[in-house]
Amino acid sequence: MKMKTRWIVHFLIIMIPFSIPLAAGFYWLWLQQKLILWFAVSAALGGIWWLINQRLNRRDMQLELLDISPSVEKTAQSQRAYEKIEQISAAHRAENPDLESSEFYMQTLLEVMRAVAEQYYPKRKDALLEVKLPHLLKVIEMLAQELRVSLSESVPGSHIFSVSDIVRSRRLASRGRDLYRLFRIVSAGLDPVSAIVRELRILTTDNLLSYSTEDLKRWLIDAYIKKIGYYAIELYSGNLVLDNSLFSSPTRASQQELEKIKRREDVATAEPFRIMVLGQTNAGKSSLINALFGAKKAETDVIPTTQGITTYLLERPGLESAIISDCEGYGSADSPASFSRISDEIIRSDIIIMTMSAVNAAREPDKKMLQAIRECFANQDKSRLPPVVVALTHVDQLRPVREWNPPYDVMKTLSAKAQSIRLAMDAVAEELGLNIDQIAPVNLKPGFEYNIEEGLVPAVFQQLDQAKQVRYLRCLKEYHKEDYWRRLWKQSKGAGQFIAKQGFSAFIKSSAALVGERKGKTD
Repeated sequence: MKMKTRWIVHFLIIMIPFSIPLAAGFYWLWLQQKLILWFAVSAALGGIWWLINQRLNRRDMQLELLDISPSVEKTAQSQRAYEKIEQISAAHRAENPDLESSEFYMQTLLEVMRAVAEQYYPKRKDALLEVKLPHLLKVIEMLAQELRVSLSESVPGSHIFSVSDIVRSRRLASRGRDLYRLFRIVSAGLDPVSAIVRELRILTTDNLLSYSTEDLKRWLIDAYIKKIGYYAIELYSGNLVLDNSLFSSPTRASQQELEKIKRREDVATAEPFRIMVLGQTNAGKSSLINALFGAKKAETDVIPTTQGITTYLLERPGLESAIISDCEGYGSADSPASFSRISDEIIRSDIIIMTMSAVNAAREPDKKMLQAIRECFANQDKSRLPPVVVALTHVDQLRPVREWNPPYDVMKTLSAKAQSIRLAMDAVAEELGLNIDQIAPVNLKPGFEYNIEEGLVPAVFQQLDQAKQVRYLRCLKEYHKEDYWRRLWKQSKGAGQFIAKQGFSAFIKSSAALVGERKGKTD
């Protein structure tokens, strides 16, 4: 028995059990006189679906096509190449080519690559050949890798079936289609009514599948062309890298730059903060420094000013190390001269703590000092000023004077003393243009210290981020200055060695010439 005949016999034997309930159903409908009704309802449903399908076809819904524009380099050549790829894709989608033919893929591949190559090599006759063989093989490798990943992740059973299995499956599918056609012909003779309904259903379904297949076909054409176009742009633009491991380490120039930055940042991290303590005469600067250290560091005797600048090293958790500069008080007639003596130290400061007495209403010297600091930084071309924190001293002497029962909540102000402290803070903030969180009310009287650790130190810590930026820029300027002189010394040293070497060489040559001349005269 031939193979084809055997398959027909197998099909008929398999269909016998299914034909029995089908025949019984039609017989029952005929007995109940509902066969014509069933036919009418089936025809109506088929017609409704056909109308819906036609409506969907008229809407001409567009598929979301592949977009490679974000990955394309933003240069004039690459953008022109991308526009060419879009035009080629649109033309081929309209032509409706045969995707089963290998000719389409080869011709499209050459067309896209030629169009891209002409954008990068417009003056070359054979622009398509302006590609290095290793780069071409790299593109083939990348396309093959993408295809492998797509098959492994998207096609069920791709890791199980072989090419031979696929060939046999296509043969079986072809035979199955032949048997199905035979079944439709035979069943049309046995049951014409069911055959008509089935053929109507097949007709509408085939139209819908044809529409969906066309959309999918257009999407595949567009994706194929744009994928080729993307790799062609990478290939001809020179952006394709053969060895991806090159990106695992920086270039030599960048490595040297990274080492310089690391050394520079290490210096900035090791550099201590520089805190400048300023204030009017008798505002409590020295007492503030003693309170910060928890020991007597600065003199608080009858001498009203600190002569010159005195520095102290402060080390405490969270602050790393800090150099505190205690400057002479201002507010007297020689304030401009005093400022000129401390201006260099102010320029080097990372944080400024200004002590202001809560019972001294004269804020004009403080305003002038802040203005002088801003002008000093502006004249030095420094765009970032150090943060300012105000230690508002002598708050124990505010009204009511005899009341002193800390701590005081200056946010809720439940007592008269708290209200007075808050009013003093608001006045300083308004007159000096500061935020309320930059002001810490304190009492510096020995034995009665108040709000140093709870208020002033947190206010300073709150400004550390800005102070670190100021410190970094200060160290950066010093680094550039040192680097400038280091390079100048290195260049001078090299030039000196070159001159000495050339001079010594000239001396040897002249000496040899002189000796030769004398020898010639002797002979």
